Amino acid sequence: MHLMPDRQHDTALEAEPGWVTFGPPRSVERKPRMDATLAEATGVARSAILDSVDAAEIGDHIGVVADDERVVTHRFAAKVRGYGGWEFFATLARAPRSKSVTVCETGMLPGDDAILSPEWVPWMERASQEERIRLEAIAAGEDPSKALEEAGLTEPEAKHDTVETESPASDSTETNKQARREAKRRRAKQQAARRKKQQKGNKDKDPKA
Repeated sequence: MHLMPDRQHDTALEAEPGWVTFGPPRSVERKPRMDATLAEATGVARSAILDSVDAAEIGDHIGVVADDERVVTHRFAAKVRGYGGWEFFATLARAPRSKSVTVCETGMLPGDDAILSPEWVPWMERASQEERIRLEAIAAGEDPSKALEEAGLTEPEAKHDTVETESPASDSTETNKQARREAKRRRAKQQAARRKKQQKGNKDKDPKA
């Protein structure tokens, strides 16, 4: 008589106690191997960079890094003004069982001691409270002055002194009027003197007059 095996004494189950797993299986990342053909193609990498920069701007070869299988990146020191610590790079690749080297990409990357611009700060963190309130009011179609007043922030009002601004103009106008009156008096006196002199001359010529 054939008997069913007892599950409590099943040797297969006892050999694999951890058959239940949670999550995806873990994969072991393997560092790509350095391709000898691409690593020795320093001249190809330098020539690729020379297509866009001058020869005097490319410095010494710094090193080569394996990015993937049959893909490497060569780095050269950059002698470009204003780019201290930067490096030129050229990424090379080749097909399987091929000795032909292909240039994938060239450019510049910052090195460890590169001069970089400061980190970007969002405008909302740089703007003052007054600026934010003003622009938010404008975006909402409201009066920015009223919004600032409600927030306890008032815009500085320009001071206009009407007396000081109008006084020089009025003084100048009055001076011009006075000058014209004096000139008119002088012309009247001169005309009167010429008429008097002319009348006297006529009397001297005609004794009967």
